[in-house]
Amino acid sequence: MSPTLGPVSAQLELPPPNACPAGLPPSGTARENAQWWGDLSPQEQANHLSTHGALIGNLDGLPSEVRHEANLAALRQDAAGGSDRQASQALLDRIEGSQSGPASDRLLLLGFQPAADGADAQAIVAIGNPDNADNVAVFVPGTSSDVAGIGGNLDRMADLQAQAGTIPGSGETSTIVWLGYDAPDSIFPDALGAGYARDGAEDLRDFTLGLRESHQGPDARVTMIGHSYGSTVVGTADALAGEGLAVDDIIAMGSPGMGYEASERQGWFDGPLVDNTSDMHIDSDHFWAGAARDDVVTYTEVHGNSPVDWSFGGQRITTDGASGHSDYWNPGTESLRNQAYILTGNYDQVDTVGRRPG
Repeated sequence: MSPTLGPVSAQLELPPPNACPAGLPPSGTARENAQWWGDLSPQEQANHLSTHGALIGNLDGLPSEVRHEANLAALRQDAAGGSDRQASQALLDRIEGSQSGPASDRLLLLGFQPAADGADAQAIVAIGNPDNADNVAVFVPGTSSDVAGIGGNLDRMADLQAQAGTIPGSGETSTIVWLGYDAPDSIFPDALGAGYARDGAEDLRDFTLGLRESHQGPDARVTMIGHSYGSTVVGTADALAGEGLAVDDIIAMGSPGMGYEASERQGWFDGPLVDNTSDMHIDSDHFWAGAARDDVVTYTEVHGNSPVDWSFGGQRITTDGASGHSDYWNPGTESLRNQAYILTGNYDQVDTVGRRPG
């Protein structure tokens, strides 16, 4: 277990009064951001952190501890005077309450955007530090997800992390709730549209690229998990032109369809539906999907062919013990165990079932 790290400001030399860093932080790729940060002196890093924290906190590619400290300051400010102070304070209390526990249980705030211009607040929260984990799982929740209810999704990812920890030789696992997009507020009409997925797709892809850049030591195994409309965001992100998600595996649970494809010749609003794994960058052997028999959302195919249908490709995992649309992370279910086997690379232990006739 990794030792608990103190605040970044305690590790870096604090800037003198009125010190100003040279220029604003860049707005580059995750690799460019990581190189920029690494080239700064400790004093320059501390100066940027204290002066441009709101920008630093959302730069993909920077160390997770740095992003955490910058975003925590923004969350504290929002809890004190934001538009949804109660939700921000609840998240702040949970994060601060985790800091005295073991490093594997500490919550790191990797992204935070206050509510603005009619869009909900956004937050990206890791359990454990993904920069030194052996396995990293990124979870994208679906319709009606917001900061006020993020605690339930953190509980789900804590259960998944704990399940992974029961697998011999699995190493350290960090799980992340990625609410880095404005999720639909309702099924009808919001979740019937593709706009929310399209708006979040590039940010999700860039976040995974940033995880690769900030990781220390040998590459971590990274798994992307999308639930409900979150799977539509995931599928759209992996079908982006150029390159998809920087992940080893994708898991879609309770999916209404994996979204839309965009190519160099096709704009967002005339791109075809993602109907099988050939429309995505992930290899079919590393695409997994699950659906309870009574999960009505998985029969809608609002956003393309269901990923558990025979024609989609990939593997369908068993979900015994889970029912309805939201039980896929309940302790004791085959659904939770199978996801833990996937994210730790124990593919031979994953229990699969025949895909659904299309």
